[in-house]
Amino acid sequence: MKIYLIKFVERFSVDRFLFSPGRRLVGFIVKGVSKKGILASVVNLFSDRRIDITYCSSKAVMEGEEGRILLFVDLTDSPVNPHSIADELKDMDAVEGVEIIESNVEGFIADTSFPLIIGSDRAVLLDESALKGLLLKFRERLGTGAEAMLYHIGLEVGKERWRYILRMTDEIGAERFVDRVSIAAEVFRSMGYGILRIRELREETPHVILEVWDCIECQLGRPSRKPFSQFIRGLLAGLTSIIYETEMYAMENRCIAVGDPYCLFEITSQK
Repeated sequence: MKIYLIKFVERFSVDRFLFSPGRRLVGFIVKGVSKKGILASVVNLFSDRRIDITYCSSKAVMEGEEGRILLFVDLTDSPVNPHSIADELKDMDAVEGVEIIESNVEGFIADTSFPLIIGSDRAVLLDESALKGLLLKFRERLGTGAEAMLYHIGLEVGKERWRYILRMTDEIGAERFVDRVSIAAEVFRSMGYGILRIRELREETPHVILEVWDCIECQLGRPSRKPFSQFIRGLLAGLTSIIYETEMYAMENRCIAVGDPYCLFEITSQK
């Protein structure tokens, strides 16, 4: 069984804050009931006033459910008062409230909504600088002991994450093995770990060979004399352990940190 994912797509930003030197940045959180055309109406309000939207995001909800649109806009060259914009937004059908975000520091804006949620669970974001502290500095201080710990941390993270995804697949009726594995691959990618391509997958026998392109951990580990992944390797072992309902072990046989074009993981049953 082979499942291939498209490798090249445009990068997507999940900015929660923005730096723009010398600019007057203002944020708007528009809350209301999801309705066809409401996002276009909100965006057009700013466009009609020639106001630059520097960032926009919204939570995908079904029509009739409560939703939220976040916008960061640049008012440096605009005479428009943010409160007058908020009043116009409130007059729109389906909009129930508008919150203005104004920073005390010029050139900076942040969405301070709290807590951050992914799906129904609380979450935190770790950017590259934070990951370096976890995946690089931690190893430098503790050596091989840290590598073993990172693998087992990844193992448990993979198990817990997949248990959650499995509950969601049950809710949408995705019961086929191939569908569940495909969802796992896409979630792996959507979370920013890397682009996963399944080279070999046996449904009856616990055995998987995976390519991971642009693996975040191994990218940070360049250059290396040996395959670098510990956390992602454990993550994949944890994920497949739940899929196959048996303890799995992952080995990294190729790695971008040593100059290979992609990372190659072979995952087999520990038994």
